[in-house]
Amino acid sequence: MLILNIRLQDVNVVINGTSRYNGNAFDTVHVETLLCMDEPLPAEETWYVPNGSSVPPEVLSFFKIAGVDMNPKKASTILQGTEDIKKQSEESNLEGVIEDSARFLLRAVMEKTTLTPISNSPNTYLLSYDYKIYPVGDSSDYELKILVPFDGLAVAPNGGRVQITVMTPIAAKVDPKLTKGIDENNREISESISAIPNVNRQIVSFAYQKDPLFTVHYRY
Repeated sequence: MLILNIRLQDVNVVINGTSRYNGNAFDTVHVETLLCMDEPLPAEETWYVPNGSSVPPEVLSFFKIAGVDMNPKKASTILQGTEDIKKQSEESNLEGVIEDSARFLLRAVMEKTTLTPISNSPNTYLLSYDYKIYPVGDSSDYELKILVPFDGLAVAPNGGRVQITVMTPIAAKVDPKLTKGIDENNREISESISAIPNVNRQIVSFAYQKDPLFTVHYRY
């Protein structure tokens, strides 16, 4: 699989507290990503991103069991390895069937998109998408999880950087004990949490050099 190096991935996330108005059903998430690459993206490279539709809780639970997430996936790999699902079922390989089935379900709630090149800015692209996140159990707690770089991309070894800024909903309070970044060696990345008093929101930001997974946990 072709891996493309990024010089910078700057992810900006705005979470809107729609759960305050829809009976605690879901919050909406808007993601804007700036990508600065070492070289131009091949013309044929496309990604699947969440299509913004509601995903049944049972499907999300199945994704968790299968170890599948809804972060952007390369079109060339989203269904990779699923060709043998019939054979896996005939051989009673439950783990293989679960993983393959989850990838097909994932494809059903994603849509294909291309990264938009920025004029007069060589090797620089924008990607945006929207999706919903759901309460943790029966509580008013929510978790946003986002993995960067996106599928098929890697941080350039000579000074590449990823960073993420998350604006939480109005009146939401970030839980610093459950909010964290985790790098590829399972080490924690420190976050910065700051208040925006005039609009009663909080900002959470992280920055790192290598494949971190970020979790933002907040409650009302």
